[in-house]
Amino acid sequence: MQKGHIFQRHGAWYLRYRKYETENGKIVRRQLCERLADFSDKYRTKQSVRQKAEDFLDRLNEGRDEQRTLQQFIELSYLPHAQLHKRPSTYKGYKNLYSLHVAPNVAGLRIASFRTPDAQKLLNKLSTGSLSHLTLIHVKSFLSGVFSFAKRMGAVDSNPIQGTEVPKGKPSQPTHAYSNDEIEKMLKILKGTPRVAVIVAAYTGLSLGELQGLKWKDITDKELNVRRTIWHSQEGPPKTTARQNAVPLLPIVAEALTEHRKQNPGTAWVFEGPFQRPLDLATLGSKGIKSVLSGSESEWKGWHALRRGFATRLHESGVQDKIIQSLMRHSSLSVTMKHYVKATPAANVEAMQKLNPKV
Repeated sequence: MQKGHIFQRHGAWYLRYRKYETENGKIVRRQLCERLADFSDKYRTKQSVRQKAEDFLDRLNEGRDEQRTLQQFIELSYLPHAQLHKRPSTYKGYKNLYSLHVAPNVAGLRIASFRTPDAQKLLNKLSTGSLSHLTLIHVKSFLSGVFSFAKRMGAVDSNPIQGTEVPKGKPSQPTHAYSNDEIEKMLKILKGTPRVAVIVAAYTGLSLGELQGLKWKDITDKELNVRRTIWHSQEGPPKTTARQNAVPLLPIVAEALTEHRKQNPGTAWVFEGPFQRPLDLATLGSKGIKSVLSGSESEWKGWHALRRGFATRLHESGVQDKIIQSLMRHSSLSVTMKHYVKATPAANVEAMQKLNPKV
């Protein structure tokens, strides 16, 4: 949000400001001047022409310049806004979606004339590549957020993304949920910190960021409390209010943590790395755990597969859906059932056996 620089020259007041233009797909900055008014009794001071300067700059700052491109608005207005008001992981996701899929396809398009048919053409074009249906949904959601913000800023009068249809795209790859048998096999192989981290993740359902943000003071004999998350060394609050709910501790978790603390006295973080900072569990999983499990019957599918496995195993055990939602600390039951509870082959066979008539 620029304020510009007001100066007097040759009997008139001028405003020096920045304007961004797109050249060869890249945004370049220009230093320009705008004549505000003649020097006169009415306009004798900088303060007297400040309102004229602000009226001129508002059009640029709010994206109401009719020549402003969609690329300029996203890079200069929306992404900085997202960086300030969204979680770091969310902002990173937005930036990646824009850089990989949106930016190469919107160069030169003016935001003021971008209409629903343009949005549909963009989504259709992206669907001809290797993008999955889910990624296309994310692209549409990102663009809808951009234009909702643009509407609030006065850059457009309507959201052209509304009314578009997400193309089919390529089928999404199925996500994995660890079974009890897979977890038991892993725990027989893993030792030390990796083993304890897998136990906590598998039997509490904590996410990677919550695991990394866990401190000893958050844990009692019966439960643990999620107070923070760590994402790429950045500390933040839990994702939602529901995610702050206490998580009951099973004996296997309590015993593993007790032994782990004996092996790591004087630490503040449950999983502590160098310089008294949280351990990078993402790297521990992708390199350490994955390497240890290589060649065994177990395969490392990531920390989120343990969280999905937690919900799926509860469901297979007959736990009520609302209880699973509560233990997953989700605000919506639909999120729990749609994205975390998986139908496993073993569960399908068991369900079919219940239909077998008793002779």
